[in-house]
Amino acid sequence: MNYILRRTGSDLFRLLKRYSYKPAFRPKPAPPLQTATRHYHVYPQRSEITIPSRALVLTRQCPAIRRLLAPLVRTWIPHCRYQASPPRPELIHFTQGVGGLPWFLDWRKVAARFLLPGAAAIATYYCSLEAVPYTHRTHFVFLPPQVERWLGELLFDNTKEDEADKILPPDHDQSVRLRRLTSEIVSAAERTLVGPVQRDEHEHRWITKRYRNHVKAPPMTRHLDGLDWEVIVIKDDTVNAMCLPGGKIMVYTGFLHHFKTDAEVAAVLGHEVGHVIARHTAEKASKSLVSMFMRTGIRQFFDNPRLVKYVSKFLQELPLSRRLEIEADRIGMLLLAAAGFDPYIAVEVEEKLGKIGGDSELQNYFSTHPSSKKRAKYLLKDKVMEEALELYRESSVSKAEKASSWS
Repeated sequence: MNYILRRTGSDLFRLLKRYSYKPAFRPKPAPPLQTATRHYHVYPQRSEITIPSRALVLTRQCPAIRRLLAPLVRTWIPHCRYQASPPRPELIHFTQGVGGLPWFLDWRKVAARFLLPGAAAIATYYCSLEAVPYTHRTHFVFLPPQVERWLGELLFDNTKEDEADKILPPDHDQSVRLRRLTSEIVSAAERTLVGPVQRDEHEHRWITKRYRNHVKAPPMTRHLDGLDWEVIVIKDDTVNAMCLPGGKIMVYTGFLHHFKTDAEVAAVLGHEVGHVIARHTAEKASKSLVSMFMRTGIRQFFDNPRLVKYVSKFLQELPLSRRLEIEADRIGMLLLAAAGFDPYIAVEVEEKLGKIGGDSELQNYFSTHPSSKKRAKYLLKDKVMEEALELYRESSVSKAEKASSWS
């Protein structure tokens, strides 16, 4: 009976298996994931070494003994070797390309860090060199004339807004007087300058005759083309006068209280116009930019920003400002003489300014302006005064000829 049941059950199971439901499509198993291949740097493998089993057991059981036996085995038992684990590569990711020569021995890196920036800096420097009119000093000016004029006009507009209640009206006697004197100084500059601002080809050419064989480049006068000169008088007791780029002149009434003659006022106006002609504001801005880059480079090796700032101020900024003031004095005296005023008036003005403001020798080292004594001494030099007297004589002759023709 048991045999029949067993046989019947097995036959029944085979029938069920044969006629059971079979799906028409069976999905194939997904292929195994492929790992990304990367390049690794493999350190040299350690060679397999052996030591006696007793020492191996002791060193595995006690770390202190392992640390003590390690130098002894290396030094005194050279024939005994450690039993090391099977060699395994030590992997360090992302090390492909690391290493090689130091940067200062690789000419590509040296060129990228120094040669190319240095060549660009040298090219920029030589392309930005200009000759100052009258003095023919070559200076570096990176700021374009259009930007310089825009900055001057912006500062002048802001000053007029801030001092609106102190500005004298245009029809005031002092305003009319200063405009007349400024017009005479500017006309003298247009007659004597070598450049596109000249109007009469037969007028004063003394600069061209004198410096024709010594000047490599013509003086920079492009920034004076179409310049809109403007003068305002501010009611203030400050003894000062200033000129912004773009021909914007500001004079304080405190200055007019001490300098009352036209010749004295013209001497100071000539000094201020000289700043515009020589582009001193643009030169200061350009050299300040260079000084900023130099300070940044020095800080990479000397981490003391305050000391670096003071060193740059006393060794670069203040001496530059004093040199520019003396140059403006020279140009102003030449313009004063070309306008028909005695050039010795400029020397008297410097001496008078020293008495008003208090002259000191320390100004030659710690101030933006040199002492009045030094400025007057420079103007009295033979070469400087001879140029001014020559212009003064030519201007006097020209005025005499015009007066005789009118009569």
